[in-house]
Amino acid sequence: MSAIVECIPTAKTRAAIAAGRRAYRASTEEHGPSDEWDRRVIDRAIRAFVRQGEPFSVNDFRPLLPEVRKCLISRRLIAAQEDGLIRWTGRVTPSTLPSTKAAHVHVYKPVSEAHDAVA
Repeated sequence: MSAIVECIPTAKTRAAIAAGRRAYRASTEEHGPSDEWDRRVIDRAIRAFVRQGEPFSVNDFRPLLPEVRKCLISRRLIAAQEDGLIRWTGRVTPSTLPSTKAAHVHVYKPVSEAHDAVA
């Protein structure tokens, strides 16, 4: 089994994700749970890691998210790839989510041009 790849979120990345959580909480309190709010907070987390500029996996931002539908996380990572924000590195790392029993998750790296697009 390979070692877990880790991208420690910087204070700036954590702050961006925390702002997303606050917006998520305010929106869901006002309008109720919604896949749209889940997508927005997940996208905000992915973009924060793009700005950080280092390889990352879902392990790095999943614990920072509010309770979102887990199936949307992989869909948003695919959307970020299609949008040219991230690229799969060809590497995998064991999932840190206990229910997955260390299943492999992809490691992504920000596309260099994407940093300016999400800044």
